[in-house]
Amino acid sequence: MNRIRKSWENQALGILPLLLFLLLDNYISYLHAYTISAIFCVLSMFVFHILRKNKIYSFMLLPSFLTLVLYAFFLIFMRVEEVLAVYTPLITEILFVIVLTLVKVVKKPLLHRVRDSQHPAYEKTHNLTMLNEFFFIAQLFRNLCILHLLGIAFYNILPDGMKDIRFNRFLYRDLVLIIGIAVVAYEQIRLLMLQGRLKKEMWLPVLNDKGSVIGCIAYSVSRLLPKKYYHPIVRVALIHNGMLYLAKRSEYAYVSASLIDYPFYRYVLFRQSIESAAQQAIEKLKTLTGKISPKLLIRYTFENEKIKHQVSLFIIRISDENVLEQYKEIQDGKLWSIQQIEENLGKGIFSIYFEREFSYLKNTVLLAESFCNCEQEMTEQEKKD
Repeated sequence: MNRIRKSWENQALGILPLLLFLLLDNYISYLHAYTISAIFCVLSMFVFHILRKNKIYSFMLLPSFLTLVLYAFFLIFMRVEEVLAVYTPLITEILFVIVLTLVKVVKKPLLHRVRDSQHPAYEKTHNLTMLNEFFFIAQLFRNLCILHLLGIAFYNILPDGMKDIRFNRFLYRDLVLIIGIAVVAYEQIRLLMLQGRLKKEMWLPVLNDKGSVIGCIAYSVSRLLPKKYYHPIVRVALIHNGMLYLAKRSEYAYVSASLIDYPFYRYVLFRQSIESAAQQAIEKLKTLTGKISPKLLIRYTFENEKIKHQVSLFIIRISDENVLEQYKEIQDGKLWSIQQIEENLGKGIFSIYFEREFSYLKNTVLLAESFCNCEQEMTEQEKKD
């Protein structure tokens, strides 16, 4: 089904019934060409009516269908057979532009209605994406057809001596077909390039207020919409002898750039477990220590004017100081004691995450760690005595 979806994401393919009509009009009577194209259009709409259960749409079929319906009025009521025999491509193009103008009129209210619907967020996002793609293609067809019609109008005011029979055919019949095929090809190339970029994109799960995954969105898109989406992240605190190993965040970090924080943090990706994300966050450290399992300490919601994150805070203990010295070569940092941290809290040195988490760390893990260290020192002292 994914292959079918990728093949029919090109909304420009919905113009195929009209292109078939204009192509057949060059070889058979306009009446037969219209009949075949109308049947093809209706069958296509029926197929996509079935495929809509799988969220596969071809909205461009509707303007094509309406254009053929308007053309039917010329056939039934106007009785202009001689005109249709010669100017079917021109009449069809004018009707198509009229329909696309109506599409432009309904664009804003339709998008507004979809945004305000009660559907799940992921479904609304998908529908809005498909509709925006359709409106983009409709506008492109409309602009090119208007330019073509203006070109025909300009050509008609030229002196007869400047006109050529072969160019007449190209201008009235062939050029509109070329425009249609070119737009379909352009849209297919654009989608292939877009899919290539999306493969490199980082996809994040979208959570509801209960913490359940309800969809996904590209990281780059989420960044453009501050605090609109709720994403899970993992953070891992490294503890050594009651001290925390801290390092500078990247200068390109979206939050608390260049401030002091744990060296291990990352987004949980779509369809990735939180535990797997935590393991991935400490991947470089694992090359030095071998197998190591972060332990979940607390999960909470962090929210400010930029972001809304479900934070899963893990801890790992490293007793071998040589491992830390080796890790410094990978990411420069240092061990901070509780006293050093407390002296610098609230001074804009630490990340906003760390400022919130430290009090809990101090009164749980670090407190337990200090007791263990005291007991160990007492045991060693007793052995010496």
